[in-house]
Amino acid sequence: MTIEFSILEKERAVLIKIDGAVDAGQVEQMRQQSVKSVSETGITNFIVDMRGLDSLLDGRTTAIVDLASDFKDLGFTVWSNTAVLMPLNERAREQVDLLHAIEVNRGRGVLSYVETIDEAHSWFEEMARRV
Repeated sequence: MTIEFSILEKERAVLIKIDGAVDAGQVEQMRQQSVKSVSETGITNFIVDMRGLDSLLDGRTTAIVDLASDFKDLGFTVWSNTAVLMPLNERAREQVDLLHAIEVNRGRGVLSYVETIDEAHSWFEEMARRV
């Protein structure tokens, strides 16, 4: 499993690339790093590339529900925009769908599923025009 963060300065976005099988501790670290990135850079646009994700919490539904329910406690800004490139693995896609549905219901910022990084940038531009 790898989770890599990079700052796309020109596009004013944080790119998070996730590959392999991810456990709860790794998700928590990623969330903490995301909050830290916002405070250090002021960037609130995130691109989460999960195309290489194989599984989330070994697919354990109750663990996914618990992890999603904890999202609100992180202090992650509701003013964030998160563009997600969904996993190619169908089971991982279902796991991520469940996680996001619960997070959004618990007050997560705006989230959009996109097909490409370019589509993510276009969506960020569209969101900026709405303000």
